[in-house]
Amino acid sequence: MVDLQTTGQAAAIAKKSWLPTRKWWAATVIALGAIATLWVTKGAFDRDVAIALIAAVVQAATSYLVPNQDTPGGVPTRG
Repeated sequence: MVDLQTTGQAAAIAKKSWLPTRKWWAATVIALGAIATLWVTKGAFDRDVAIALIAAVVQAATSYLVPNQDTPGGVPTRG
C-alpha cells in the first residue's frame, strides 16, 4: 500500500517551485474582480477601494508564502 502522506512529502521536497499555484491565481483573480466591481460601483478610487486593494495584496502575499499543509507536494493523483 502507498502512504500518500509520505509520498506527498517526498514530492514536496523534490518538486518545489516559486511559481504560484492555480488555486492562488484563482483567488487573486476573484479578489481583483471584486475590487474592480467596488471601484465601478463607487465611481471613483476612494478610501474604500484603497482598503480593499490593500486587503487583496495582503491576502495574495500571505496565501503565497504559507504552504498548503493538507496537500504537501500537491494533490495526489489517482492511480
